[in-house]
Amino acid sequence: MPIITEDQFNLACRRTSTTAFREVFHAHSQMEITYIHDGYGQLITEGQAFSLEPGTLMIFRPFQLHQIQIQVTKEHPFIRSVLMYEQHLLNPHSRQFAVSNRFTMDLLGHTSPLQPIRLSAASPLVQMIEQFADILPTLLPHEAEEDTRLFLLGLLAQLRYLWKDRQYPSSTALPAGSSALHPHAEAVMHWIEEHYNESFRLEDIADTLHLSPYHLSHIFKKATGTTIVSYAQATRIRHACVLLTSTTHTVPEIGHRVGMSSPSYFCKVFRNATGTTPHQYRMKVQGR
Repeated sequence: MPIITEDQFNLACRRTSTTAFREVFHAHSQMEITYIHDGYGQLITEGQAFSLEPGTLMIFRPFQLHQIQIQVTKEHPFIRSVLMYEQHLLNPHSRQFAVSNRFTMDLLGHTSPLQPIRLSAASPLVQMIEQFADILPTLLPHEAEEDTRLFLLGLLAQLRYLWKDRQYPSSTALPAGSSALHPHAEAVMHWIEEHYNESFRLEDIADTLHLSPYHLSHIFKKATGTTIVSYAQATRIRHACVLLTSTTHTVPEIGHRVGMSSPSYFCKVFRNATGTTPHQYRMKVQGR
């Protein structure tokens, strides 16, 4: 097997921030699992806001747009462990571990954000992350190849158990209107999520909110750190990735279903966002 690179698998344990920050909205090709050991803040993803606190576990699907805002005090720095990995690392084992593969496909197929869940630091999943972060630097390359895949399979098993065990309460979504996000920016995200499968212009969103396109663009960029056009494209690409991995629709049909009727334009936007073509992405995720 080829050596696993940091772009394919990266585990940072107890990364600490002592100053407040607000990320720009971003997305990436890797699956991300983040556990908060200490600190408070807010997660905004796909038009929904969730409170963050010690013991919060977050899961982000590939190309899921998200932004984290944190609050920092002397008593509570923001400490988190972050795991990011490419799903295709487990493709060679999908037949032998069909249950885990099916669970992963279910996660990838969700059309709404995966709500953060609450875990104690004594949870087997949290313990696994910390233990493997300690062990990984001591492994020889051929050991790391095997142990990394075993670690990921074990982690997926723990996530399956959590999904079945309802004694783990979900983190509470913030009440409507309590988000620190500008209400017009939040409205734009909701509008795009409802209309991404249509061809639309900035003016269509602005007219709905009774604002000028310029003013709305300024509000959205200031609140999120990205443009409305970029956010809309990223939303479409995320939905396209789900369709590529969960259906047999042709690439042109998928482009049409996510609001980009021109196959060449869809392929261009998809390649710019993911670094690969829609067909290559489908083959990679399916292990072909």
